[in-house]
Amino acid sequence: MQARFAARPVLMPATFVGQAALLLLPSALLLGASLRAPVEHQQPLWFGTVFLAGLSVVAMLAGLLRRRELDTAFIFFYGLGLGWLVLATQEMDNDWYVHLSQAVMLVVPLGAFALGMLGDIGAPALRRARVLAQRLADRKDWPSDLDACRTLPEVKALREALHLDARPALGLLQHPRPQVQIAALAALDFRKNWGPGQAELVMQVALRAEEPAVRAAALSALANIEDRVLIESLAEFLRDPSPQVRRAATQAVLWDAHHRWSWIRHAVRRSLGDPLCQDDGPLRPEGNLLTQEAVDDLTAWAAEKGLLGLRAALTLGIYYAQALGEAPDAELIDSLRAQLDNPHTPAVLRIELARLLQSSNALNEEGLRKLLDPANPAPLRLIAVESLLGESEAPEAITALRDLARLPNREIALATADVVQRRLHVDMGLVPGQPLPPVHSRQATMIGRRVKAWANHEEMLGLEPPPLAVSRIENRTWHSMGEI
Repeated sequence: MQARFAARPVLMPATFVGQAALLLLPSALLLGASLRAPVEHQQPLWFGTVFLAGLSVVAMLAGLLRRRELDTAFIFFYGLGLGWLVLATQEMDNDWYVHLSQAVMLVVPLGAFALGMLGDIGAPALRRARVLAQRLADRKDWPSDLDACRTLPEVKALREALHLDARPALGLLQHPRPQVQIAALAALDFRKNWGPGQAELVMQVALRAEEPAVRAAALSALANIEDRVLIESLAEFLRDPSPQVRRAATQAVLWDAHHRWSWIRHAVRRSLGDPLCQDDGPLRPEGNLLTQEAVDDLTAWAAEKGLLGLRAALTLGIYYAQALGEAPDAELIDSLRAQLDNPHTPAVLRIELARLLQSSNALNEEGLRKLLDPANPAPLRLIAVESLLGESEAPEAITALRDLARLPNREIALATADVVQRRLHVDMGLVPGQPLPPVHSRQATMIGRRVKAWANHEEMLGLEPPPLAVSRIENRTWHSMGEI
């Protein structure tokens, strides 16, 4: 019992005066009894009064009133005082004061024990949680933005009060206001300890809610569960019609991919190849890095055609960038270079790796010259050209750039024009610092003609690229031709 009370929070009055008064009460009761007792029976009561008062003072000087041991000391002093009073007042059975003192010394520690038990089972926290939940249910003034309901101070207070039992918040999930539902789910955000059937109840809310913000909040509440069936159900929300819900599902299922990947890999694969999710780009999981098993699966999926291969490669690019950002590793960089140089690596993945290594200044000159080979994809060659021209004048890079400028692909033509303008200082009609124009725009058509004329001009006349001033005159001529 002593260990139990030592581990429990103090339930006494908060002030030092109140705690000291309660601790000295048994001594005061013994003092009152000694004043009412016959002279021949006063000595044991006086001795008990002095003894208990001295122990109380020692306890206060020892700092028990400022530590968690106060509960144990409180019950000890009342039990000792009760025993002393019973033994010393056997000849005073008819005195009402003695019976009252005995009742006080018995009831007060029992009441403290009862309060301690209520604290152990979480009754005060549960009551506070119910009060806070009722306040949310009765609230009329809500933010216009549903997501802002998650950050209300009342939600934070409710989350702290739900550490033992989630039932007060679960009772709000049937409320007609979506704001109340979101607030209740936000109070359960990333909850780990669920009672029987509670997590399934939240899953039903996620399946039936019409508001995307409610579904997203429900997924965040279930993000820390360990049940495989529920996690597989969460993964199906990776293909939800709402982008907000898909982002919440990504964070909910992938933050702990180390333990869950074998359960969710099929759902992840379906979501990567779903046309509904094509604008989502790469998966961006927060938390731990992907496991090697997940990386192997994504690498295999990058070899697939269409949207699945593209998004798998983009996801790997995000993963490798995160890995290099957390701990730059020479072994990892060598591995990425080996994948880049390997012609059997999926082309879209090689392009992502080249961009990543370029941004990390991890591309060596020998590897760049290998990438100039016409057998490599055009975007990969363009990355190598830009890197080589950024370091020095490389004739083979300019030759490769001319070849790329002649390709009948407007996207490649725009990218080539960008490199020509930035690296060779030839005006291609692009606005510095602005994104490239849309592929099917009139400006893109004119830039495509200009970059091809630049390539043919170099080849036919054998001249160096015209200076920037001459190129600007040529630029005005092209615009005049376009107006005609």
